[in-house]
Amino acid sequence: MPRSSLQHILKEYAHSQQVLLGVNADNPEMLWGMAQAVRQSALPLFVQLTPETLAIWGYDMMTAIMSVLLDPLATPVAWHLDHATHLEDIQRALDYGFTSVMYDGSALPLEENIRQTQKVVEWAHSQGVAVEAEIGHVPKPGEPEKWAQLTTPEEALIFVHETGVDSLAVAIGNHHATRVAHTQIDFERLSRVRTICPVPLVLHGASGIDPELYTRLKYSGIAKMNFGTEFRNIWWRTIQDMPSHKPRTVQAQIMELIADAIRHKMRQLSS
Repeated sequence: MPRSSLQHILKEYAHSQQVLLGVNADNPEMLWGMAQAVRQSALPLFVQLTPETLAIWGYDMMTAIMSVLLDPLATPVAWHLDHATHLEDIQRALDYGFTSVMYDGSALPLEENIRQTQKVVEWAHSQGVAVEAEIGHVPKPGEPEKWAQLTTPEEALIFVHETGVDSLAVAIGNHHATRVAHTQIDFERLSRVRTICPVPLVLHGASGIDPELYTRLKYSGIAKMNFGTEFRNIWWRTIQDMPSHKPRTVQAQIMELIADAIRHKMRQLSS
């Protein structure tokens, strides 16, 4: 099946209190695991790559692997560029056939975030590509504390109205690359954003969310949850547990474990 922006499914999920899974891939083993999970579960998936990952492997190599692994699948998947902060990365992803892009101007003043996102929406929509953006700022380790800012309903409405984005990532107490104990979700804030915001909402930093909160999140308006750290940890643990094995043996194990973990996550989000 041809790759998809998944926007029609994301909108359906937003209205039916379901959650789509977005998973970040850092290498070919993770891409293989994603493809296997989609093949076996028959559930759509956002396959997400960051500009940093693409800079290491190269757009040519990673998109060639994605074409071989993902395009033959019977279930639609999105090629999603995650957390692009430079417009040049957006343009390159569009040139290489990505179907969904996230422009992250959340560290910018609101007016500048709107202005830059408007450019991305104009470029992307002209090619049938969906745009996700972020208002408020979901903090990452090592960033200045002053960057962290929770999403306000008023700014979310202004931002969506002014930019025309297809989905919106919100900052409601979630953090990138954190453990469960460090994350406290502001459900009251989420409810107010959902009430006023006309597009599907996305939760970044989902690896730090207690699975017991998944049901409440989807009934509170989250239509997509992004995972990276949780699956990267599988990669690291497997390497550490198999130091005397040949790399190909370790890689094969990683691929199977990633596929199993993604299928499990899909079941958790759909239950």
